[in-house]
Amino acid sequence: MGYLSAASEWANSLPGECWSWFMGLNQQEWFVVLGIGAAIGFFCMRGFGSKYRV
Repeated sequence: MGYLSAASEWANSLPGECWSWFMGLNQQEWFVVLGIGAAIGFFCMRGFGSKYRV
């Protein structure tokens, strides 16, 4: 049961830790994060466009 409670505690604290990490970014780091997000979005949209429509 120790592993289950530890995993549950970690999962509950994850959103707060992610929010703290995002709020701690400076302007240059934000541009990097946004650039990576835009690149991932571009490749996802490119993948959706290449599939045949049924």
